[in-house]
Amino acid sequence: MAARPRTTRKTHSLPEHLYYDARYGTYRIKLINGKYKSLGADRDTAVAITREYNLVARPQIGITVESLLYGDPMLSQPFAVHVPKLLERIIREEQPSDDFMKTMQNDAQRAIAFFAEIPGSQINLKHITDYINQWHGDASPNVQNRKISWLQKLFSYAVDEGLMPDNLAAKKKKRRLEPKKRQRLKLEWYRQIHAAAPLWLQTAMDLSLQTTHARLEISRIKYKIAKPGSRSCGCMWFNEPKMTPAGLVYGTLYIHRQKVKQKEASHVAIPIGQALKNIIDRSRDRLISDYVVHRLPTKCSNPLSKKVKHISQLTPDYISRGFSKVRDEVGCCNHLTLEQRPTFHEIRALAAHLFSEMGIDPQSRMAHTDAKSTKIYTQDHVDWVHVPFAEIKAG
Repeated sequence: MAARPRTTRKTHSLPEHLYYDARYGTYRIKLINGKYKSLGADRDTAVAITREYNLVARPQIGITVESLLYGDPMLSQPFAVHVPKLLERIIREEQPSDDFMKTMQNDAQRAIAFFAEIPGSQINLKHITDYINQWHGDASPNVQNRKISWLQKLFSYAVDEGLMPDNLAAKKKKRRLEPKKRQRLKLEWYRQIHAAAPLWLQTAMDLSLQTTHARLEISRIKYKIAKPGSRSCGCMWFNEPKMTPAGLVYGTLYIHRQKVKQKEASHVAIPIGQALKNIIDRSRDRLISDYVVHRLPTKCSNPLSKKVKHISQLTPDYISRGFSKVRDEVGCCNHLTLEQRPTFHEIRALAAHLFSEMGIDPQSRMAHTDAKSTKIYTQDHVDWVHVPFAEIKAG
């Protein structure tokens, strides 16, 4: 019987598809195209190269550390592979506003690019820091903190689906915010700007002051709605005014605040007293429009913005720009830098301050979710927060 060939170190326990060629004293690897390639005479180098090649080119035989630790091959896939489906779930379950959805879509593209080669099981705090530095290194602390919150949201869904063992973004320390540079809007500045503003801007300012709501909600208020409903802002009028201890009430202004639209407090019902009625009546002009804040554009050839539903409706940005333009023309805030000058949004804070001085809690009126208030049940299964009748005397 022939003697059994002796096994040497050169041929012992070689990875699959690696062979030792005794004729030349070198190692050869069989590639996936069927050809062979020499890897030289050093055994350790040839073994390392073959294992790495098999891992990439022959994943069915490549054994990864992740597969040994976690078992599920999905955990060894780059995290970028899972981002699109995670985003779909976030949008489906949270139903964000159009603007916020676009922001998340942009952030998702950044995440796909950054985590293109990093499995979710290997993401650590250093990766999160590098992500923020790469995409938002020059941004303000407020923006960087928002992007950390985005990763927290994204990773929380990944953990829920078993794609990550832990949400390390939740452990990332956020930056300390700098003191707010923008100055509060003083009542005397409000009056100066209001006096110089066109009618449509005066109407927007007055509505914001009386309701405490921001430009988006103000731009959506209609003269009349058939019934209160989610995602709508408008007036429902009584057939006859009702006398209350605080004065005559002519109807109810229903406002759905988009920023907190998934919360109960986002649906606010405000009594229409004499002050609000005067603002609405004064806004009417020769232009027929469903919207209380309206203006016919000077260039009708421009395409209609996606943020409006009628040519006479104003976008929130247009309201903000109009306010800032008149503010600077009046010059009441010219002693401040541009970053410090109050914007239209500061009317909301001014209104809250004035209501507080009157002894009225502004939280429920502002659609803050922690407000204590009385709810009324209406059509379409929507809970509306009915706020007390109150008016600001700004004139």
